[in-house]
Amino acid sequence: MNNIKTVIITTLAIPFLAGSGLFAQGYASDIFLPDSIFDFGFFATDARVVHTYPIVNRGNDTLRITKVRPGCGCTVAPLDKSNIAPGDTAYLDMYFDSKRLTGLVKKGITILSNDPDEPLREVSFISITGKEHPYVKPKPAVINFGRMSMDKLDRQFTVSLTNVTDAPVALEIVDYSRDYLEVELEKDSLSIGESGNCIVTLKRIPNDPQLYNFSATLSVNIEDVRIHLTIPAVGRINRVD
Repeated sequence: MNNIKTVIITTLAIPFLAGSGLFAQGYASDIFLPDSIFDFGFFATDARVVHTYPIVNRGNDTLRITKVRPGCGCTVAPLDKSNIAPGDTAYLDMYFDSKRLTGLVKKGITILSNDPDEPLREVSFISITGKEHPYVKPKPAVINFGRMSMDKLDRQFTVSLTNVTDAPVALEIVDYSRDYLEVELEKDSLSIGESGNCIVTLKRIPNDPQLYNFSATLSVNIEDVRIHLTIPAVGRINRVD
């Protein structure tokens, strides 16, 4: 009889223990990449573009990023923090320098972590560098904010976008360096041969850089065909001795 009671008590206790999280296997980190592939589309050669990938911990234990490994020397990827608490997010800033590359470019960045199921993950991007966008012509193709002092950072730049097709195009802002830029489209569509402005305002810069790089990515659409265009931005801060 005592044995029967023991079996019953044990059976009833198992769901309680599992639900309370007392089983060790219930605690684990869980890496989640909501934005693992990014399309820069077309942009100029010998320019630098930026995209930020969020890394989310969906588990109930600390996610530790042990290594970030870019796929080539043309890419750097600083991480804002390597230990991510449950429910928290880290951000991986990917800088790609097109140098003299032309045509289709695909690159990846490997992320190693203590996720027990997926310890090795990858984020990646694609671009077409050094080629003209088939729908619009940006002028200039690269924003140069020039030299400025730390106390005078509010600088605005206008990029003219001209429709070079025989059909109307729609414009949409996809992504930009939100911590540092403000981006606005004066028009969300352009008729045949029409031009419109993309206004880019520099509102702040990273802590004490000498040379900084940002970018803005637009989607240019004809009906259901969407082709991205990225506008790189560069500038330099005057040194203060």
